[in-house]
Amino acid sequence: MRVIPFLVLVVACTAAPVSTASPTPLATVAASASPIASPSATPTATAATFAAVCGTISDFVGDSAQTNGSFVLNSPGRAPIRITIPAGRLGGSAAGYVCVEVLAGSPYPLFAGFFTSRTPGFVASGTVPATTAFPLPKGFVLPQACAYVVPPAVGPDQIEWKVDCGSANDDARGTLGPALTQQGWVSCGSGLGAAQWRKNDVMLTVAESSLAPGDYPRITQFARVISSCS
Repeated sequence: MRVIPFLVLVVACTAAPVSTASPTPLATVAASASPIASPSATPTATAATFAAVCGTISDFVGDSAQTNGSFVLNSPGRAPIRITIPAGRLGGSAAGYVCVEVLAGSPYPLFAGFFTSRTPGFVASGTVPATTAFPLPKGFVLPQACAYVVPPAVGPDQIEWKVDCGSANDDARGTLGPALTQQGWVSCGSGLGAAQWRKNDVMLTVAESSLAPGDYPRITQFARVISSCS
């Protein structure tokens, strides 16, 4: 398939400073989640970026000092997402609706703590998409079928998000394309496992996953982008 050549556009997609209200998850879950983990479930260090996945816990397997645990987060309209609890990270149990900070992991994202209600990483039950990140893509809301599963990688020239779209991870362009069109984005061409989209003065790329464990489709926005799309 032919890839359309590019022009240079400047996009203001650098991350805004993090507010004084830290997005770091606390070691407690929302009131709807019970019982709660022991105090050993301390949050990770405050970071300028985060990714959060929300849902109702099932298939909980507790961690110990020597072994990993896991649980599954369920949200209507999205494939269940398994989360690995690193050994010694939680040391307790949890149930109900929660929002968790996730870090890159293989084959599953890693649990890093809980976000409580009214914190930046918490998405109220029933709200879609049941996921969030900081920063978020400019001008694009992820469809409910997908979730942010790695903190955004913020560089001087681009920001990259990795998203889990379940069984559709082998066709991210087909999965995200309808949502992009619905939200006013214009296709600028596709090829070599990636597609470019433009909305006003912003451009993003959707790249397919290699389908290797721990790899996911990627959404990228650039500080300096090239496209002939009009």
